[in-house]
Order: sequence, then C-alpha cells, then structure tokens
Amino acid sequence: MLFQKGTPNAPRCGFSRQAIEMLTSSKVSFGYFDIMEDDEVRQGLKAYSDWPTYPQLYVRGELVGGLDIMKEMMEEEGGLVEQLELEEFVMRNGDGATAAIDAAEEEEEEPPMEEKKEEKSLDDKLKQLVNRHRIMLFMKGIPSSPRCGFSRQIVEILDSFDASYDAFDILEDDEVRQGLKVYSDWPTFPQLYVEGDLIGGLDIVNEMVEGGDMEELLKG
Repeated sequence: MLFQKGTPNAPRCGFSRQAIEMLTSSKVSFGYFDIMEDDEVRQGLKAYSDWPTYPQLYVRGELVGGLDIMKEMMEEEGGLVEQLELEEFVMRNGDGATAAIDAAEEEEEEPPMEEKKEEKSLDDKLKQLVNRHRIMLFMKGIPSSPRCGFSRQIVEILDSFDASYDAFDILEDDEVRQGLKVYSDWPTFPQLYVEGDLIGGLDIVNEMVEGGDMEELLKG
C-alpha cells in the first residue's frame, strides 16, 4: 500500500512519482491512497506511523519507509521484490491478481542472559555514538569520500549549511551498522541525528530543506 501525493497515473510530487516508478518497474501490484484528498488521513498517518513525510510504503500492514529506503532496497540484490519478500505480489502475464499470504508467525524464544548482556552493551555503545556530537551522521564512507550516492547527497546538504558535524562510517563496523538499524528502528543509511535524536534519512532531510526547517534544526 502506497500513501502518496496524487495517483499512480498523475503523481503530484517527484518523490511519489519515483516511488511509483520503482514499484511499477518491479512489476509489483499495489494499492494506493491519495493523501491530498483527505487531510485528516494525511496528518493522522504521520502520527500513526511516526513518519513525517510522503510517500509512505506499507507491506502487510507494516511501514517500510519512504523514498530513500525504497531506493536503497532497489540497489540490494533482488531489489524490492526479494528485500520485502513480495514474490506473491509480482504481476505475471499481465495478471494483476495476487495470492493471499498466510504465514504463521514463529514464536520468539527468550534470548539467553549472555545475549541480553551483549545487547545492553551494544545499546550503550550506540547511545554514546549518536551523542558523540550535537549533529551526528552515520553514513557509508566518510564526508571527504562518501561510498554511496545517498551519503554523498546528505553530506553536500550539511556542508551547504556550513554545519559542524561528526560522521561515522558504518562500513567499517558491521556491529554498529546492524545494531543501529534496530536501535533507531530505521533500516537504511545514511541516518542523521541531532542531539541524540534520529531525524531520518535523505528523503526527510530533503523535505526539511525544501520546507525551510533544516537551517533552524542545524543551528539549534
């Protein structure tokens, strides 16, 4: 389910258009809701999902994220279909019908005490990292040598505001890379933090720049 601005045939913003193109190119059958037609849903969904921008993609009732997360998943092996396990939603031979998914959830076992201690230790490490500087960027590569386009773009944005910030290369520490996804409940990078709080990824930063909110945030 894609909550977007406009319709698939007539998107009303560039981010929505790109999201539609990715789903369409992946041959995924999807429903949509035009949030421009219902302001109550538009505002309410931001609070419900704790996600301030559009488009928003949901799979099986769970929020996946916005455009930057979709882009990063497209770059991974198998694209959106494999990353989100959407094989049942792939249109074949022009047929848009999809089979219902009936998967039983496996009962989660209580982790042993040693694992709990390791998790606590990692959480402490991540908490220290996100607070290492007032503005903290977790990215692929370093500001002077980004190793992905999304990281490069967010560095360019921060530099355009002459922001003082620190950065952490998540490619150099897989424990931090995987742990931060859980800690922040945000599955992709880059991730921008201000005063220890997650701001979001590239799409949210872009929307804040367009809305005129980024300069105030960075200057505090």
